[in-house]
Amino acid sequence: GNLRPWTLSGHFHESDKHDLIHINEALAGLPVSVKFLSFDQAKAGGLDGLDVLINAGNEGDAWSGGEVWNDPELLTQITAWVHRGGCFLGVGEPTAARGHGNLFRLSAVLGIDLDTGAKTSHGKRSFDLTEVPGLWPAGAAISGKAELFLCAPDTQVLASSGGVPTVTRHDFGRGCGIYLSSFRESPANNRLLLNLLLWGHNLPLDHDYLSDNPLTECAWYPAKQALIVINNSPDPQTANIRALGGLVRVNLSGFTTEVVHLGE
Repeated sequence: GNLRPWTLSGHFHESDKHDLIHINEALAGLPVSVKFLSFDQAKAGGLDGLDVLINAGNEGDAWSGGEVWNDPELLTQITAWVHRGGCFLGVGEPTAARGHGNLFRLSAVLGIDLDTGAKTSHGKRSFDLTEVPGLWPAGAAISGKAELFLCAPDTQVLASSGGVPTVTRHDFGRGCGIYLSSFRESPANNRLLLNLLLWGHNLPLDHDYLSDNPLTECAWYPAKQALIVINNSPDPQTANIRALGGLVRVNLSGFTTEVVHLGE
């Protein structure tokens, strides 16, 4: 479809330990259009036409944004955009800036925040896990942060670790905020990210021309009515793909590509 996640970040440097590196690596292989948006562009109307906005990083770093999150105009623009129907996806310590009542400056959108010590005696909300059929691929894993706490009673917790939420969703107006406490690129985690992008924008998880197997991928060429299916693993795999109103099942040997001609 026309799902377009945009990533807000500062400068880019080599690191295999940073969430944003892994987010970018995952997005590079997903069937979505990706653009980078500066904070100034976000304030100047750059959010118009976006489907998903991603902010990933640690408190105080250029990846997350650091002191830029003290800018009330930036917060206003993004909050209004989500309320109108956008999906804000935060990873790690998104929108983090100290000196306020919350660390995550968009905690009202995300429905979750990180305790810096000021709320130690406040206690934490209890929660039940929300199950979304088909959302969580086998093998997907998100590590947690002990200081996370829910700051809205209607925040859905999709996954937790040690009694602490790790993946959440909070509906906000016509849009929503989705939070991941971390992200590491892997076939299963990449599909989880895609599922969250689809779900956050109210699109079906079994969207046409998407394989149900995270170890495989496909591409559709409508002019030729051809479906290209790739096995990225060394082992035989089966991919089920919705196409032209039906379900296509493809069996692939390790590291092979199959071309399936439909409509003939």
